[in-house]
Amino acid sequence: MRLAVLSLLWLFVACFQEPPADRVWRCTVDKPQCPDGQSCVNDWCVKDGTAMPDLITSDGNSFADMSMAPCSDGFPIGTKGAWACRGKFSAATVKASAICQNGYKPCADSSRVSDSECSNSSLTGFFFADALGSGLTASAKCATTTGAGWGSVIFGCGPPMVGLYERSAVGCRGFFLLAFCGSAATQCNANDGRLDAQSNAEAKNGVLCCPP
Repeated sequence: MRLAVLSLLWLFVACFQEPPADRVWRCTVDKPQCPDGQSCVNDWCVKDGTAMPDLITSDGNSFADMSMAPCSDGFPIGTKGAWACRGKFSAATVKASAICQNGYKPCADSSRVSDSECSNSSLTGFFFADALGSGLTASAKCATTTGAGWGSVIFGCGPPMVGLYERSAVGCRGFFLLAFCGSAATQCNANDGRLDAQSNAEAKNGVLCCPP
């Protein structure tokens, strides 16, 4: 009997554990069920004191449910359709482009997200764009080749972290935040300058996905 009660208690706690604050959750006005500090706005949980418009697909239609989003473990950045989708990737397992689903692809430029949105300190993790670069931190820019010796940095979105994710004054296609190759999380293929040839071993990181 005691075992059964404990099992039910564990199930109750597991089912009602508060989700991470940066995840996107569906809700309704009648049954908001949002984490503490968030409210239900346009059927989505958002931080109190903020407003978020309807999430719109590239064809002008609102998302009917999360099945139309580019990933199940992620959240939108800004209001132009860009999503931060979490997930490990590598050329030998799940490629970076496979993290983006439902027609979305790794963002190749910053037209869908502003620099301030991209470098917001509240973001958790780094989200790689299809923008590989070369050069030292302050002067890093787009790589001039996708072949051998393409460079040693990958641009994307995420909060600056000294030694891991830093800021370039030059940037690449509107992105200024970059990740260094050779860290425990980011391993790069020096002979192949495509995003799908690179590896991310950190689960909280992922890919910045844009609608088609």
